[in-house]
Amino acid sequence: MTSVRSFIIIAICLLVNIHIFAQDEAVIEYSEEPADSSDFSFKEKYKYLTRANIEEKSMFKVGLSQFGYASSRGPIIGFKVAYEQKVSVPFSLQGEFQQTMNGWSSNSLGLNFNVRYYYAQKSRIRKGKSANNLSANYFALQNASIWFSKYQTVFTSQGIEYQQVDPVYANIPSLLYGYQRRLGRFGYIDINIGPSYNRLRDWRPLYLDFNFSIGIAF
Repeated sequence: MTSVRSFIIIAICLLVNIHIFAQDEAVIEYSEEPADSSDFSFKEKYKYLTRANIEEKSMFKVGLSQFGYASSRGPIIGFKVAYEQKVSVPFSLQGEFQQTMNGWSSNSLGLNFNVRYYYAQKSRIRKGKSANNLSANYFALQNASIWFSKYQTVFTSQGIEYQQVDPVYANIPSLLYGYQRRLGRFGYIDINIGPSYNRLRDWRPLYLDFNFSIGIAF
């Protein structure tokens, strides 16, 4: 009886020691893969800058439309005032007044009207990538009514004078592809390019028109 009891005690001790030894030998390792959040962070910052997820159905814009310098004509600067209004999710109407001072040779005044189609906005709203706003790519049909005031150079005994000649009126239709984005709460950028037709141009009345505007908007 004593031997049986001793055998049971020895067996229990061996089992306990084996269990403790197995726990000591089993080493569990954990590792974490660092997530690359750089792309996510950039997208979130871009959406915040362009106010992509903020609904905005109208925008009043004041900005520069041209700036530069030509050695033969002097400084070139233009500015515009525009108002754009959504009429549905993908469509908007815009009217704008634009003035360009083309150095010492000419000035121009323009009244432009265009219809814009934000072609991808419905699908982007469904996917949660955008709100119903004016910060997106678009196609546009535009009609520009422009008055040109030209000057001719006259050499006199007192020096060079610039005399104004009769102003010229032009009606210029265009088909444009554009990129418009908000720049923070009070800024914007609007770029478009496309074919335009000006029948008063003696050389290539059909030409490629490029427009760039940056300024404040609210």
